[in-house]
Amino acid sequence: MKLQRRAMRRSSIVGPLILLALGLVLLMVSLGRISFFYAMQWFGRWWPAVLIVAGLVLLLEWSLDQRRENDQVGARTLGGGVVALLIFLAFVGLAASATVRGLQWKENHLGQDFSDLDAVLGNRSDSYDDLTSAIAPGTVLVVRDPRGDVTVTGGSTDGQVHVSVHKQTHGWNERETEAMARSLEPRFTSEGKVLTLAVPAVHGGMVDLTITVPTTSAVTVNADHGDVKLSDLHGAVSLSANHGDIDLSEIEGDVQATVNDDDASVTMHGLKGDLSLNGHTGDVDITELTGPLTMHGDFYGTTQLQHISGAVHFDSSRTHFATARLDDEFSVEKDSLDASGLLGPVVLKTSDKNITMDRVQGGVDIVNSNGDVHLTNAAPLAAISVQNRHGSLDVGVPGAAGFVLDAQTKNGDMENDFGLSTQGEGDSHTLKGTVAGGGPRITLATTEGDVTVRKSTVMPLPPAPPAPPAPPASPGAAPKAPKAPPAPKAPKSYTF
Repeated sequence: MKLQRRAMRRSSIVGPLILLALGLVLLMVSLGRISFFYAMQWFGRWWPAVLIVAGLVLLLEWSLDQRRENDQVGARTLGGGVVALLIFLAFVGLAASATVRGLQWKENHLGQDFSDLDAVLGNRSDSYDDLTSAIAPGTVLVVRDPRGDVTVTGGSTDGQVHVSVHKQTHGWNERETEAMARSLEPRFTSEGKVLTLAVPAVHGGMVDLTITVPTTSAVTVNADHGDVKLSDLHGAVSLSANHGDIDLSEIEGDVQATVNDDDASVTMHGLKGDLSLNGHTGDVDITELTGPLTMHGDFYGTTQLQHISGAVHFDSSRTHFATARLDDEFSVEKDSLDASGLLGPVVLKTSDKNITMDRVQGGVDIVNSNGDVHLTNAAPLAAISVQNRHGSLDVGVPGAAGFVLDAQTKNGDMENDFGLSTQGEGDSHTLKGTVAGGGPRITLATTEGDVTVRKSTVMPLPPAPPAPPAPPASPGAAPKAPKAPPAPKAPKSYTF
């Protein structure tokens, strides 16, 4: 009897419905009506609906079977093949869901969006165009490009902004890529003394902009995903870049830069105005800066500064550094800080670094821990204070200079070239005295390290060049560009 009932059972229509829906989707993908990537993206979000629909169909079939009490045909059953298909679809849905979440995380945190995968799964199409717009003297050009490189140079002589547009789109058919290219069209809008060039945000597309402006124009660039390169500009510059490298050169106006990319590189050369760099980034290389420099944020690569004629202020979560002028270089890496050609007053507060400062003129105030300090001063000598923990101190002063020395260490030895005697018992030692009739005070202290005070013969720094006369004001002078918004900080294992 049981065998007879089993033989009379009917199969559920769940299996045919799933195969029909799956076949229709694959047909649409094959014909190019929808992209495989977007189909998987949708399935990764809504795949539980397959189980819900299958359950509703089975419930409806069970209800119909219960009403047919006198029907000689047995109840419907769900075959093993259908069960295996449902399990397979569930695994595919989980994998697609995890992939979508991973891509969304990359887009939010690393700047890698879905268009990267579109380039693999879709067909790339490139198109080019040119745009122009008049720009009045004193007008700020604002460029907004969510995805793509932005290059701005001075040199336009006809009062126009000239733009070369390179569009990249990814799609599964020509109609899709053409529609996407039309949606990516940059547009100029003007309001008062602001001329805006904006690129729409289109999923799966990017636009590279190469812009030539009158040299005196002020420029503001807001770039989300792409490199930014600015050069040969006399007006003020403001930029905000979230994911991409920065390259600035030969800019005479003030520069406000906000960078939010731990892996980006920042290169700046030949800037003549004030420079402010904020946010978090990777390698930084700034050379030949005439005005003052302010850096505030977290810098996860190598920071290299050279030939800064103005004051330098460097602040990160672990290091504070300030000097009145930098004639040579300043370099910071993970566990070292090297500088030379510094005009004081010099202030450095940091930790976990080996510090080397050569040819320092003027007052010095250093606080460090877990690293050695090597300092060489040039004449004329000024007050020096070095407070260190768990590291040695090596300080060179001009041989003919007079000074008052107060040095101490714990668990270390003391040496000097000035004939002073070490005092102390046990683990603690002091070195005090007046040299050459006295003068500036030198205070040195450390633990778990030696103290050495030696004679140095380095050349003094050259005098500062005279400041150039201020240019006459003109009614057509470009105003300062608006400041970029402050940068959010990202967590990292270490900063400088």
